[in-house]
Amino acid sequence: MPPDYPAAAIGFLPGADDKYIVTEGGLAGQRGYFSRDSDGTITGIDLAGRLFGRTSPAS
Repeated sequence: MPPDYPAAAIGFLPGADDKYIVTEGGLAGQRGYFSRDSDGTITGIDLAGRLFGRTSPAS
């Protein structure tokens, strides 16, 4: 993703598997999911087939 790409709203899809759909902007209609570790902590997000890993907050 380009660093200046604007944020967009998402909607969660029914079910218990953390799937979502982008509802506005240039990526509207793209689907993805959140990945979790064995403790249930979100470790990344899939967007259009690419997995983006979670990073630490900026200091």
